[in-house]
Amino acid sequence: MILVTGATGFIGSHLMCHLAQKDIFPVAMFRHESNKKRVWNQFESQFTDAQERFDKITWRKADFRDLPSLKAAFEGISHVFHCAGYISLAQRDSKKLLEINEKGSAYLVDLCLSHSVKKLIYVSSIAALGIDPSISVIDENTPWDFNTDKNPYAYSKYGGEMEVWRAMQEGLNAVIINPGIVLGKDSPIEKLLQRHKKGLRWTTTGNNAFVNIQDVISVMDKLMNSKIEGERFILVAENWSGKVMVETLLKTGNFRPRVFFIPKGFLYFLWELEHLIQLLGLRKRFLTRAIISGQYEQKTIDGSKIKSFVDFEYSPITKLIFD
Repeated sequence: MILVTGATGFIGSHLMCHLAQKDIFPVAMFRHESNKKRVWNQFESQFTDAQERFDKITWRKADFRDLPSLKAAFEGISHVFHCAGYISLAQRDSKKLLEINEKGSAYLVDLCLSHSVKKLIYVSSIAALGIDPSISVIDENTPWDFNTDKNPYAYSKYGGEMEVWRAMQEGLNAVIINPGIVLGKDSPIEKLLQRHKKGLRWTTTGNNAFVNIQDVISVMDKLMNSKIEGERFILVAENWSGKVMVETLLKTGNFRPRVFFIPKGFLYFLWELEHLIQLLGLRKRFLTRAIISGQYEQKTIDGSKIKSFVDFEYSPITKLIFD
Protein backbone atom coordinates (compact mmCIF):
# COMPACT_ATOMS: atom_id res chain seq x y z
CA MET A 1 0.00 0.00 0.00
CA ILE A 2 0.96 3.61 -0.57
CA LEU A 3 1.10 6.08 2.32
CA VAL A 4 0.66 9.81 1.73
CA THR A 5 1.77 11.90 4.70
CA GLY A 6 0.34 15.40 4.83
CA ALA A 7 -2.54 14.17 2.68
CA THR A 8 -4.77 17.07 3.71
CA GLY A 9 -2.21 19.76 2.85
CA PHE A 10 -1.85 21.68 -0.39
CA ILE A 11 0.51 19.29 -2.20
CA GLY A 12 -0.90 16.20 -0.49
CA SER A 13 -4.52 16.90 -1.44
CA HIS A 14 -3.58 17.44 -5.09
CA LEU A 15 -1.58 14.20 -5.02
CA MET A 16 -4.56 12.33 -3.54
CA CYS A 17 -6.73 13.57 -6.39
CA HIS A 18 -4.10 12.62 -8.99
CA LEU A 19 -3.81 9.09 -7.61
CA ALA A 20 -7.60 8.71 -7.49
CA GLN A 21 -7.73 9.56 -11.19
CA LYS A 22 -5.62 6.42 -11.69
CA ASP A 23 -7.92 4.43 -9.37
CA ILE A 24 -5.22 4.34 -6.71
CA PHE A 25 -6.53 4.98 -3.21
CA PRO A 26 -3.68 5.22 -0.71
CA VAL A 27 -3.51 5.38 3.05
CA ALA A 28 -3.89 9.06 3.92
CA MET A 29 -2.26 10.38 7.06
CA PHE A 30 -4.00 13.29 8.79
CA ARG A 31 -4.02 15.16 12.11
CA HIS A 32 -7.47 16.74 12.36
CA GLU A 33 -10.84 15.54 11.03
CA SER A 34 -11.69 19.01 9.76
CA ASN A 35 -8.66 18.97 7.45
CA LYS A 36 -10.17 16.17 5.35
CA LYS A 37 -12.40 18.80 3.76
CA ARG A 38 -9.52 20.00 1.61
CA VAL A 39 -9.22 16.57 0.01
CA TRP A 40 -12.99 16.36 -0.38
CA ASN A 41 -13.04 19.73 -2.15
CA GLN A 42 -10.44 18.47 -4.62
CA PHE A 43 -12.43 15.31 -5.29
CA GLU A 44 -15.73 17.18 -5.61
CA SER A 45 -14.26 19.52 -8.23
CA GLN A 46 -12.71 16.69 -10.26
CA PHE A 47 -15.04 13.68 -10.13
CA THR A 48 -18.73 13.08 -10.81
CA ASP A 49 -18.45 10.08 -8.47
CA ALA A 50 -16.53 12.02 -5.83
CA GLN A 51 -18.19 10.40 -2.81
CA GLU A 52 -17.57 6.87 -4.06
CA ARG A 53 -13.89 7.61 -4.67
CA PHE A 54 -13.47 9.54 -1.42
CA ASP A 55 -14.89 6.61 0.55
CA LYS A 56 -12.15 4.34 -0.80
CA ILE A 57 -9.43 6.30 1.02
CA THR A 58 -7.99 4.68 4.14
CA TRP A 59 -7.51 7.39 6.76
CA ARG A 60 -4.97 7.03 9.58
CA LYS A 61 -4.60 9.70 12.23
CA ALA A 62 -1.00 10.40 13.22
CA ASP A 63 1.33 13.16 14.35
CA PHE A 64 5.03 13.49 13.59
CA ARG A 65 5.62 14.41 17.21
CA ASP A 66 3.99 11.17 18.37
CA LEU A 67 6.01 8.08 17.40
CA PRO A 68 3.41 5.44 18.41
CA SER A 69 0.79 6.98 16.10
CA LEU A 70 3.33 7.06 13.27
CA LYS A 71 4.16 3.40 13.78
CA ALA A 72 0.47 2.52 13.51
CA ALA A 73 0.17 4.53 10.27
CA PHE A 74 2.94 2.44 8.66
CA GLU A 75 1.17 -0.91 9.01
CA GLY A 76 1.19 -2.67 5.61
CA ILE A 77 2.91 0.23 3.82
CA SER A 78 5.26 -0.42 0.87
CA HIS A 79 5.64 3.05 -0.72
CA VAL A 80 5.60 6.53 0.83
CA PHE A 81 4.97 10.02 -0.49
CA HIS A 82 6.10 12.37 2.27
CA CYS A 83 4.22 15.66 1.81
CA ALA A 84 3.83 16.59 5.47
CA GLY A 85 5.70 19.43 7.11
CA TYR A 86 5.32 22.62 9.07
CA ILE A 87 5.83 25.93 7.27
CA SER A 88 6.77 29.10 9.11
CA LEU A 89 9.55 31.64 8.72
CA ALA A 90 9.06 32.98 12.23
CA GLN A 91 11.88 32.76 14.76
CA ARG A 92 9.31 31.99 17.46
CA ASP A 93 8.39 28.74 15.69
CA SER A 94 11.94 27.34 15.62
CA LYS A 95 11.27 24.56 18.12
CA LYS A 96 8.12 23.34 16.38
CA LEU A 97 9.84 23.46 12.98
CA LEU A 98 12.70 21.28 14.19
CA GLU A 99 10.34 18.85 15.94
CA ILE A 100 8.20 18.27 12.84
CA ASN A 101 10.50 18.84 9.87
CA GLU A 102 13.77 17.42 11.21
CA LYS A 103 12.98 15.07 14.08
CA GLY A 104 9.77 13.98 12.34
CA SER A 105 11.78 13.13 9.23
CA ALA A 106 14.10 11.00 11.35
CA TYR A 107 11.09 9.06 12.63
CA LEU A 108 9.78 8.75 9.07
CA VAL A 109 12.91 7.30 7.49
CA ASP A 110 13.55 4.96 10.43
CA LEU A 111 10.03 3.58 10.01
CA CYS A 112 10.61 3.24 6.27
CA LEU A 113 13.72 1.18 7.01
CA SER A 114 12.11 -0.97 9.71
CA HIS A 115 9.06 -1.66 7.51
CA SER A 116 11.18 -2.41 4.41
CA VAL A 117 9.48 0.36 2.42
CA LYS A 118 10.36 -0.03 -1.25
CA LYS A 119 10.54 3.68 -2.08
CA LEU A 120 10.18 7.11 -0.48
CA ILE A 121 9.48 10.33 -2.36
CA TYR A 122 10.40 13.11 0.06
CA VAL A 123 9.05 16.62 -0.51
CA SER A 124 11.53 19.19 0.75
CA SER A 125 11.83 22.84 -0.33
CA ILE A 126 14.13 25.24 -2.13
CA ALA A 127 14.62 26.72 1.35
CA ALA A 128 16.95 23.76 2.02
CA LEU A 129 19.24 24.60 -0.90
CA GLY A 130 22.74 25.90 -0.43
CA ILE A 131 23.56 29.55 -1.06
CA ASP A 132 26.93 30.59 -2.45
CA PRO A 133 27.38 34.39 -2.48
CA SER A 134 29.92 34.07 -5.29
CA ILE A 135 27.50 32.53 -7.82
CA SER A 136 24.23 33.77 -9.28
CA VAL A 137 22.67 30.41 -10.18
CA ILE A 138 21.74 27.85 -7.52
CA ASP A 139 21.36 24.16 -8.36
CA GLU A 140 21.41 20.79 -6.61
CA ASN A 141 25.19 20.94 -6.22
CA THR A 142 25.39 24.34 -4.52
CA PRO A 143 26.94 23.62 -1.10
CA TRP A 144 25.18 24.41 2.16
CA ASP A 145 27.12 27.08 4.05
CA PHE A 146 26.59 27.06 7.81
CA ASN A 147 28.15 30.52 7.97
CA THR A 148 25.31 31.98 5.90
CA ASP A 149 22.39 33.26 7.97
CA LYS A 150 19.18 31.37 7.20
CA ASN A 151 15.64 31.35 8.54
CA PRO A 152 14.43 28.61 10.95
CA TYR A 153 12.38 26.92 8.24
CA ALA A 154 15.46 26.50 6.05
CA TYR A 155 17.44 24.92 8.89
CA SER A 156 14.60 22.50 9.66
CA LYS A 157 14.16 21.41 6.03
CA TYR A 158 17.90 20.97 5.57
CA GLY A 159 18.01 18.90 8.74
CA GLY A 160 15.15 16.77 7.44
CA GLU A 161 17.01 16.16 4.19
CA MET A 162 20.09 15.08 6.11
CA GLU A 163 17.99 12.40 7.80
CA VAL A 164 16.87 11.13 4.39
CA TRP A 165 20.45 11.02 3.10
CA ARG A 166 21.45 9.15 6.26
CA ALA A 167 18.70 6.59 5.65
CA MET A 168 19.81 6.21 2.02
CA GLN A 169 23.24 5.23 3.31
CA GLU A 170 21.48 2.60 5.42
CA GLY A 171 19.70 1.15 2.39
CA LEU A 172 16.53 3.21 1.88
CA ASN A 173 15.47 3.78 -1.72
CA ALA A 174 14.52 7.47 -1.73
CA VAL A 175 14.36 10.58 -3.89
CA ILE A 176 14.20 14.16 -2.63
CA ILE A 177 12.40 16.96 -4.46
CA ASN A 178 12.83 20.67 -3.76
CA PRO A 179 9.87 22.59 -5.20
CA GLY A 180 9.92 26.35 -5.48
CA ILE A 181 6.87 28.44 -4.61
CA VAL A 182 4.07 26.15 -5.75
CA LEU A 183 1.20 27.79 -7.63
CA GLY A 184 -2.24 26.30 -8.13
CA LYS A 185 -5.73 26.04 -6.72
CA ASP A 186 -5.71 26.71 -2.94
CA SER A 187 -2.00 27.57 -2.95
CA PRO A 188 -0.80 29.18 0.32
CA ILE A 189 0.41 32.16 -1.72
CA GLU A 190 -2.90 32.57 -3.57
CA LYS A 191 -4.26 35.21 -1.15
CA LEU A 192 -1.20 37.40 -1.66
CA LEU A 193 -1.48 37.09 -5.45
CA GLN A 194 -5.15 38.08 -5.26
CA ARG A 195 -4.25 41.16 -3.20
CA HIS A 196 -1.81 42.25 -5.90
CA LYS A 197 -4.50 41.72 -8.53
CA LYS A 198 -6.71 44.08 -6.50
CA GLY A 199 -4.13 46.84 -6.48
CA LEU A 200 -1.42 46.07 -3.89
CA ARG A 201 1.71 47.63 -5.40
CA TRP A 202 4.36 46.99 -2.74
CA THR A 203 7.07 44.35 -3.17
CA THR A 204 10.80 43.76 -2.68
CA THR A 205 13.61 43.60 -5.22
CA GLY A 206 14.41 39.89 -4.83
CA ASN A 207 13.65 37.02 -7.18
CA ASN A 208 11.12 34.25 -6.58
CA ALA A 209 11.14 30.75 -8.06
CA PHE A 210 7.79 29.27 -9.12
CA VAL A 211 6.37 25.93 -10.24
CA ASN A 212 2.91 24.62 -11.12
CA ILE A 213 1.34 22.21 -8.60
CA GLN A 214 0.44 19.85 -11.45
CA ASP A 215 4.10 19.70 -12.49
CA VAL A 216 5.11 18.82 -8.93
CA ILE A 217 2.54 16.03 -8.76
CA SER A 218 3.48 14.69 -12.19
CA VAL A 219 7.17 14.50 -11.26
CA MET A 220 6.39 12.80 -7.94
CA ASP A 221 4.37 10.14 -9.75
CA LYS A 222 7.04 9.61 -12.42
CA LEU A 223 9.80 9.31 -9.82
CA MET A 224 7.84 6.83 -7.72
CA ASN A 225 7.32 4.62 -10.76
CA SER A 226 10.91 4.84 -11.97
CA LYS A 227 14.16 3.14 -11.04
CA ILE A 228 15.67 6.48 -10.02
CA GLU A 229 17.00 6.55 -6.47
CA GLY A 230 19.49 8.45 -4.37
CA GLU A 231 18.86 11.70 -6.22
CA ARG A 232 17.68 15.21 -5.42
CA PHE A 233 15.74 17.39 -7.86
CA ILE A 234 14.90 21.08 -7.77
CA LEU A 235 11.46 21.76 -9.25
CA VAL A 236 11.40 25.33 -10.53
CA ALA A 237 9.81 26.34 -13.82
CA GLU A 238 10.57 30.06 -13.84
CA ASN A 239 12.31 32.74 -11.78
CA TRP A 240 10.48 36.07 -11.61
CA SER A 241 11.54 39.30 -9.96
CA GLY A 242 9.11 40.82 -7.50
CA LYS A 243 8.71 43.79 -9.85
CA VAL A 244 7.74 41.71 -12.89
CA MET A 245 5.41 39.52 -10.84
CA VAL A 246 3.52 42.44 -9.29
CA GLU A 247 3.33 44.31 -12.60
CA THR A 248 1.82 41.23 -14.23
CA LEU A 249 -0.71 40.78 -11.44
CA LEU A 250 -1.70 44.45 -11.54
CA LYS A 251 -2.35 44.16 -15.27
CA THR A 252 -4.72 41.25 -14.70
CA GLY A 253 -6.73 43.49 -12.38
CA ASN A 254 -6.70 46.30 -14.98
CA PHE A 255 -4.49 48.49 -12.78
CA ARG A 256 -1.65 50.64 -14.05
CA PRO A 257 1.50 48.51 -13.54
CA ARG A 258 3.33 50.87 -11.21
CA VAL A 259 5.30 49.12 -8.46
CA PHE A 260 6.72 50.47 -5.18
CA PHE A 261 9.64 48.79 -3.44
CA ILE A 262 9.81 48.24 0.32
CA PRO A 263 13.17 49.63 1.52
CA LYS A 264 15.34 47.04 3.23
CA GLY A 265 16.08 49.57 5.95
CA PHE A 266 12.38 49.73 6.83
CA LEU A 267 12.26 45.96 7.42
CA TYR A 268 15.37 46.17 9.60
CA PHE A 269 13.62 48.90 11.59
CA LEU A 270 10.67 46.53 12.13
CA TRP A 271 13.16 43.82 13.13
CA GLU A 272 14.65 46.06 15.82
CA LEU A 273 11.16 47.09 16.95
CA GLU A 274 10.15 43.44 17.27
CA HIS A 275 13.25 42.82 19.37
CA LEU A 276 12.16 45.55 21.76
CA ILE A 277 8.63 44.15 21.93
CA GLN A 278 10.06 40.71 22.73
CA LEU A 279 12.26 42.14 25.50
CA LEU A 280 9.14 43.67 27.02
CA GLY A 281 7.54 40.22 27.01
CA LEU A 282 4.67 41.30 24.76
CA ARG A 283 5.27 38.99 21.79
CA LYS A 284 7.94 36.69 20.42
CA ARG A 285 9.88 37.87 17.40
CA PHE A 286 8.82 36.95 13.84
CA LEU A 287 11.42 38.61 11.62
CA THR A 288 15.03 37.49 11.31
CA ARG A 289 17.97 38.91 9.38
CA ALA A 290 17.73 35.90 7.07
CA ILE A 291 14.07 36.56 6.25
CA ILE A 292 14.86 40.17 5.39
CA SER A 293 17.95 39.46 3.29
CA GLY A 294 16.10 36.67 1.47
CA GLN A 295 13.53 39.16 0.20
CA TYR A 296 16.28 41.01 -1.66
CA GLU A 297 18.30 38.06 -3.03
CA GLN A 298 18.55 38.17 -6.83
CA LYS A 299 19.66 34.58 -7.32
CA THR A 300 18.32 32.28 -10.03
CA ILE A 301 17.34 28.72 -9.08
CA ASP A 302 17.93 26.12 -11.80
CA GLY A 303 15.29 23.39 -12.02
CA SER A 304 16.50 21.78 -15.25
CA LYS A 305 18.14 18.62 -13.87
CA ILE A 306 14.86 16.69 -13.62
CA LYS A 307 14.34 16.92 -17.39
CA SER A 308 17.44 14.77 -17.93
CA PHE A 309 16.00 11.96 -15.79
CA VAL A 310 12.29 11.74 -16.70
CA ASP A 311 10.15 12.64 -19.70
CA PHE A 312 8.94 16.01 -18.49
CA GLU A 313 8.58 19.66 -19.44
CA TYR A 314 7.52 22.47 -17.14
CA SER A 315 4.22 24.24 -17.68
CA PRO A 316 4.47 28.01 -18.10
CA ILE A 317 3.30 29.76 -14.96
CA THR A 318 1.79 32.70 -16.84
CA LYS A 319 -1.58 30.98 -17.19
CA LEU A 320 -1.75 30.44 -13.42
CA ILE A 321 -0.95 34.11 -12.85
CA PHE A 322 -3.70 35.30 -15.18
CA ASP A 323 -6.38 32.87 -13.94
